[in-house]
Amino acid sequence: MKEEFALLKKKLQSYRNDKHAAGMSAYMRNQFLYFGIHSPKRKEIQTEFFVPKLVTEASQIKEFISLCWAEDEREWKYVALDFGKKYLKKDMENLILYFESLVTDQSWWDTVDCLAANLLGKLLIEKPQLRSKKQREWIESDNFWIQRTAIILQLMYKEKTDFEILKELILRRAGSKEFFIQKAIGWALRQYSKTNSKAVMNFVNKNTLAPLSRKEALRLIVK
Repeated sequence: MKEEFALLKKKLQSYRNDKHAAGMSAYMRNQFLYFGIHSPKRKEIQTEFFVPKLVTEASQIKEFISLCWAEDEREWKYVALDFGKKYLKKDMENLILYFESLVTDQSWWDTVDCLAANLLGKLLIEKPQLRSKKQREWIESDNFWIQRTAIILQLMYKEKTDFEILKELILRRAGSKEFFIQKAIGWALRQYSKTNSKAVMNFVNKNTLAPLSRKEALRLIVK
C-alpha cells in the first residue's frame, strides 16, 4: 500500500490551492490544514488509485488508512474514509478497535460521523450482542465524540435498527449540554423516523429532550 499512497500523495500535492485551502480551513474553525482540493476533484483523483481487488485483507485497510491519517492535510482523512468504505467487509471484525481509536484522533464531525455510521456501523450491523456491548461502553465515555458514535452508529440500519438500545442510549445522554450530542440524538431519531415515525413521535412526546434534539427528531414528522 505504500507505493499506492506515495503516488496518490504526489498527485494530490500537484493540485494544492492555497486560496481554497484557506476557505476550507476557515469553515472548519481553522482547526486543520488543507490542500484546498474540493471534494469532487479529490474523489476523481483518488478513484484512479482505488482499483478493483486492490485490497483483500483487513491489514491492508489499516495500513493505508494509517498512512493517510498521519498526514497533516485534512483531505487525507477523507481519502482514508472513502478507502475504508470501498474495501471494508463485514467480516473484518478485527478492525473495530482500530476504527474506535480513530474516533478520538484529530476529531471533528467530518471524520467521526463516517467512522461511526459507515465503518463501525457496517462492522457491527450483524453482531447485535457485540454492538450493544460496545454502545453501552461508548455512551459512558468521558469523550463526547465516543458518546456520539454510540448514538449514531445505527444511522444506516433502517428496519434493522435496534430501537430499544437507541432509546436507552438517548435517555442516558438526554441531559447533555454538548451541541454535538444534542444534535446526534435528534439526527438518530430523525433517521429512524423514516422507518417508524410513530415510534419516534411516541418516544419524543414521552421523554424530556433538549429543544435541539426534539426539533431535529421531528423534522420529517411535524411540518
